[in-house]
Amino acid sequence: MDEVEIKELLLRKYHSLDFMKGMQLDEFVEFLILAINREKKDMIRSEYLALLPFMALRDKYMSFQEFFDKVTGANIDWRPAEEIIAEIDRAHEELKNGS
Repeated sequence: MDEVEIKELLLRKYHSLDFMKGMQLDEFVEFLILAINREKKDMIRSEYLALLPFMALRDKYMSFQEFFDKVTGANIDWRPAEEIIAEIDRAHEELKNGS
């Protein structure tokens, strides 16, 4: 986001920047990050609501949290492939030994 977009976001959400003028820098940055994250979540929610009827028609419904995780990449396992494969191998061994 550039400076103009940030100001627009803050003004749209909070209608006045006066109360922010007295904030400490770290507090302001934290406030700004919160505003950006809420804006992002609102946009994703709007997209979800627009897609909801199509999901219902195709019987491919997912909860908002599942949709949010998919859109933001929160559902991606970022561990190295070797670690994931080793975990799968251990699970297969446990299934074999437990049966």
